[in-house]
Amino acid sequence: MRITVLFGHLLVAMFVMTNDARPQENMDSLRYALSLHKGDTSEVRVLNELSSAYYGQSNDSSIWTAQEALVIAKRISDQSGKRRAFYMLGLNHQDLRQFEYALSYYDSSLVVNEQLYDSAWSAILLNARGKVYRSTSRYPESLASYLESLTIRRALGDSLGVSMVLNNIGSVYCLQNNYDKALRYYQQTLDIEESMGSLMEQASTLGNIGLIHMSVDNYSEALDYSLKSYRLLDSLGESCRLPYPAINIGHTYLELGRLDEALQYLKISYDWSIVCHIPEGVCQSLYSMGQIYFKQGLYDLAEQKWKEGYELAEEYDLKTSKMSLAESLFELYKSKGASDQALHYLEVTFKLNSELFNEDMTEQLTTLELNYAFEQERDSLEFQKQSELLSVNAQLDQQRLMKYVTIAGFMIALIFVFVIYRYYRLSQKAKSILEKKNKTISEALDEREVLLREIHHRVKNNLQVVSSLLNIQSKYLNDELAKKAVLEGRNRVQSMALVHEKLYQSENMSQVNVKEYLQELANALFQSYDVSEDRVRLSSQIEVVDLSIDTTIQIGLIINELVSNALKYAFPDTEQGMVSLSLRKIEAVYELEVSDNGIGIASPEDLLKSYGYRIVRSIARGLGGTITMQHDQGTVFRLTF
Repeated sequence: MRITVLFGHLLVAMFVMTNDARPQENMDSLRYALSLHKGDTSEVRVLNELSSAYYGQSNDSSIWTAQEALVIAKRISDQSGKRRAFYMLGLNHQDLRQFEYALSYYDSSLVVNEQLYDSAWSAILLNARGKVYRSTSRYPESLASYLESLTIRRALGDSLGVSMVLNNIGSVYCLQNNYDKALRYYQQTLDIEESMGSLMEQASTLGNIGLIHMSVDNYSEALDYSLKSYRLLDSLGESCRLPYPAINIGHTYLELGRLDEALQYLKISYDWSIVCHIPEGVCQSLYSMGQIYFKQGLYDLAEQKWKEGYELAEEYDLKTSKMSLAESLFELYKSKGASDQALHYLEVTFKLNSELFNEDMTEQLTTLELNYAFEQERDSLEFQKQSELLSVNAQLDQQRLMKYVTIAGFMIALIFVFVIYRYYRLSQKAKSILEKKNKTISEALDEREVLLREIHHRVKNNLQVVSSLLNIQSKYLNDELAKKAVLEGRNRVQSMALVHEKLYQSENMSQVNVKEYLQELANALFQSYDVSEDRVRLSSQIEVVDLSIDTTIQIGLIINELVSNALKYAFPDTEQGMVSLSLRKIEAVYELEVSDNGIGIASPEDLLKSYGYRIVRSIARGLGGTITMQHDQGTVFRLTF
């Protein structure tokens, strides 16, 4: 259900864009009008209209013309032109996902609008600001802006504007999974749209209400609202919007076990998604159709639909759909006993899951950094403005002193006290700003560290899951060579997972305790191969060295291969011996040595052809190092890098 609901929310976005769309202007006539006006309010107006015409087609052109309008408007003190130019700059930067710049421009437009006392414009700007806060998951600020805009629109009697803001408030509560409140606001929106006869907007809101019922597994209500949305769009001839409710109807029928009806609507969604070139719609339709065929035991048809959707998702880089389809193909091939194909799609699933999680974390970190940078810049500008204001006041005070020199006594003392007081207040305000900024930075660093620890924790957990799955998979393999290869792969995954575990447990998130990590890795390998310490002992001489995380992981993989090789082949049967591990730094060169006093290598040429040793040589080259081998008395591998 999660994938289909996410796709269904595209319905919300689609109609919001429709509500905000403006008619396209004739650009040639605007350019001609621009040539008739130079340096006056008419030129500012035409430039703003041209920026509006470019908006949605070329953000660069729209931004350039709005900036030109702003320069002229500032020069001639055209407040209305400045307000419109700031608004257009905010819209474009919001489209480019430069959210803090968009907020800055919207705030500037609001400041100018305060001088014009235009409440309708205030409602527009507050609604725009609410969308930016919603996009950056700052939900309390988003709701505050929307509610302020709603109050103004109600006072103006703007029913269409009221319904639009109510819809936006509903979307904020929906994003927070507060479905009861979202449903109340969507129902208010629907009542207004029905009273106004706004059929297109009704279709949007009906779809949103259906999605909420689907999210709480109330499928009968979800089906009713989704069908109403579908039939309304169909009656309006909006064919390219039919895939959105159609796929939700199909999924609802699927959850209700009415497979034939589900398949009917999913085919409609698939056909119109192809015609209207909606790749996400095609992928989601194929995903749900495959689910139906799988439930019916038609595995070949399920495989065909899922593979078609997987290839399309790969072509358009639709990661969420690709992950869902890969997961379904894994389950299909696992049930058919096709272990190689099942393992391939399982690896794809875990890779995409990690990528999506990391992208989400990266976006949160980036948003935090942008917010803090913006706050610092804003605080600096505020301090500069206060300093300039103080300087101007000081000059005025000096002029008054010279003008009224005859009454210098009391007035000079009074003015002197006033100036000192202003300086004192300003210094206190600057101190307060600095303390607030330092507190914000400290909180930001703490939050970023928590997020980084969570990333390493999640990566370690994902690698542990992969390791467990490989261990389980090995138990279903009869071929000893295949089982051996899977278990070796599991050990390599565990060596990488151990690094991330050390990272989120350590105080320093940028470094790993190399000595502790390598010692634990070697002990884990002894346990993995069930080697008794009474028969084979481990000797380690590892210096405390500083290595990057990437280098530590690569050294861990090399030790995994070489120690594993020694434990498997150096001490056959019941022979006793020792495996030695050392790492040291000589001047600017690191030296890693793994050795054993076992039976040695009978055929070094065969070793050079082995997969594990090829891994070791490949990593050594990546480190810019060289690896040598001695096998006259036991075996010694030495890596210098």
